[in-house]
Amino acid sequence: MNPAEQSVYYQQQTVQMLAQISQQIASIGSKIPLNDTSPLPYPPFYPSASDCRVNVFWLMSLVCSLSATLLSALIQQWVRVYMRVSQRSGSPLKKARIRQYFFEGVERLPAVAEFPPGLVHLSLVLFLLGLGDAVLRINTTVGVATAVPIVFCGYIYLYSIISQIRNPQSPYRNPFLDLFLLVTQKLRRSIHRDHFGSGGVWPVRMEAHQEKLVMQQTEECKARDVRAVRWLVDNIDGNNEKEAFIGAISGFFSQYWGRNVWEAFSVQGNSQHDVRGAQLTPHFDDHVHSPLDFLYPPEGTTVDHLCKNVRYLFGTYNKEGHSMNKETQRRRIHGCIEAAASLVCCTNIPLGRFGEVGEVLSEVSHTEKINDLSTIRSNPSFAVRWTCLSLVAFRQMVIAEGNKIIRELAGSAVSGIARFQFGYVAPDGATLHGAQRIDHCLKTAWEHVEDLHRAFGTWDQNRTGEEIRAILGDCEPQISGLEHITNEAHGINEVDWRISLLQYTMDEVTHKLTRRLPGLSFTELKTSGPILISEAFNFPLSDSTPILPQFIFPGQQLEGLFALGRGLRNIVEDLNPEKHVATVEILESLNRIPIPLRRLEDLVIRQLWRLQDLRDGCGLGFTIEIFFLALRQLSSTSSSPELKQVFYIGTFKVITSDWEKSRGSSGTHRILLNLICDLVIPRRGVFSDFSFPEYIVDDLLKLVKKMIDGQGGSRSHIDDAVRELRAINPGDCMDETLRTKVLKTITSP
Repeated sequence: MNPAEQSVYYQQQTVQMLAQISQQIASIGSKIPLNDTSPLPYPPFYPSASDCRVNVFWLMSLVCSLSATLLSALIQQWVRVYMRVSQRSGSPLKKARIRQYFFEGVERLPAVAEFPPGLVHLSLVLFLLGLGDAVLRINTTVGVATAVPIVFCGYIYLYSIISQIRNPQSPYRNPFLDLFLLVTQKLRRSIHRDHFGSGGVWPVRMEAHQEKLVMQQTEECKARDVRAVRWLVDNIDGNNEKEAFIGAISGFFSQYWGRNVWEAFSVQGNSQHDVRGAQLTPHFDDHVHSPLDFLYPPEGTTVDHLCKNVRYLFGTYNKEGHSMNKETQRRRIHGCIEAAASLVCCTNIPLGRFGEVGEVLSEVSHTEKINDLSTIRSNPSFAVRWTCLSLVAFRQMVIAEGNKIIRELAGSAVSGIARFQFGYVAPDGATLHGAQRIDHCLKTAWEHVEDLHRAFGTWDQNRTGEEIRAILGDCEPQISGLEHITNEAHGINEVDWRISLLQYTMDEVTHKLTRRLPGLSFTELKTSGPILISEAFNFPLSDSTPILPQFIFPGQQLEGLFALGRGLRNIVEDLNPEKHVATVEILESLNRIPIPLRRLEDLVIRQLWRLQDLRDGCGLGFTIEIFFLALRQLSSTSSSPELKQVFYIGTFKVITSDWEKSRGSSGTHRILLNLICDLVIPRRGVFSDFSFPEYIVDDLLKLVKKMIDGQGGSRSHIDDAVRELRAINPGDCMDETLRTKVLKTITSP
């Protein structure tokens, strides 16, 4: 019964009671009978629809509110119990086992924790709905005045849901958003079933939809990622954060998208302005480094801040290395090296911004034997990055203005070769004749030794001294030839000494970094005592190709051959019989020297080009040679082909970025032409019989094209290469297509 009906009923009851009282008063003293009037029956109760709705809304609101309170208390209790049981044991192992046991049982707790806020929201909505319904029934004016703010709040509430669906970046989060999204998507799927089909995949939760949008690869997302990296760099604080962030940088470069973002960061990070909407640079593979790339980023910029952090961690390798365990130190320096290699080889950040890292790189390799094949195969990714960064560091140290002494000593070695021919300092044209003369001496001496070796035929350890002397008696021309070459090669030891001084100085300047690179070999100048053939020609092999030392000592090699000739002469003349057996064993040891090493030609001429390159070409050809040697050694790694391509291309472009400084060096030209001839002609030289990556060979040909274009003066070295390439039969080439490409490169105007 509503209040109005109740009021009418009670008024009627009151009137009836008053009338009955009046009759009773009037009947006092009279005989008028009283009419006994029964009370009116209570009208039946019929609740209105509004009454039902209001009660339902308010009771449900009460239940939701109480349920939210109870559930919140339960969740808080569950969390406390979980934290208490996972910390109640003192044993680390037992604590870990208990923690893992309960951790795997609370997978749904985060989802349950979302219910209390939703129940509170639902409770408020139900209460406001009941309030509006109740007030509207009482009075329209009051009801409208109350309903307006309720409707406005409802609009704001719905807007918080719809706005995030329309704009996932919206900060308005609502507990019913996922439910609303699910219903909306089901309706859309039902309406567009014919268009989309029944197998469409729709994200159920807003987090999944937002993550999908965040990971899209668009220009807008790239600009946002660049801003995110800048924010992250600017907010790094503490050594642990620095180490964690810098150690993670290299992981970005394993993907195309990450490389693009970091390249854009390296360019735009030089500006203090926001990069929102800025035009991004093209993919790094299309970027060509120029000498301007070696300018430092301005002080105070984000890139400068990042470089200082990397430089600081590099510095801690020696300063704080004694205070941390070996594994922590190793992990830190590995992260530093990989990050620096990624930034230097794949972006525009110059290596010099990280300080003098050559010494650290050399020490790390010396400690961990990175140039060993076993180490390369066990950690291929780090080996590739370390090698690429070391090549850039070597190039930086060689071309530094403070290292003019390398150029001077290279020039001194060139002069030493010229002195060997003429006895005075002669121009480079005469120097070539000196190198040719030394090579002729080496070749002739080897031919005599080979003849002596063949004269013994099948080696028999039981030959008597008389038999040996009889064999050697028939080899008098070869023994005399060795003795005669000894006289012709007088003064060659000075060439060895000058080359040795250059090698020693380069080791000092580069902290012996070249000796740590994979695929390279070195020999030392023996200053005293006899030199044996096995010592003078102890070169490693890569498959069947010899890995020649970067610096060859021709005098030491000739001395080993001469020593054999003197020993054989003593056998013939029966002098020093106690050494006869040792001399024969030396001759027999030629069996252990691979045939490719015994037939190498023009060793000194090629070394002359290398010396001229260091003197006039800033060591560009020398660096490219060791780059290709390192690539050959790293070819056995299981590292990602895409990763190797990225770093090899980037490294090659960095180390050749200042190629114009070497444009006028004939030594550099000859090194590069010799290299590409090796690539085409089998068994020709150090770089033959191996398939280098096509993208690197193409970059090499582009570099050669730029260096020889527009060159005046003598082109004899180019003509020599053309004649040699054309003389080879197409079927004998390692790659006929490559030969055609090379000829087109070096012959086109």
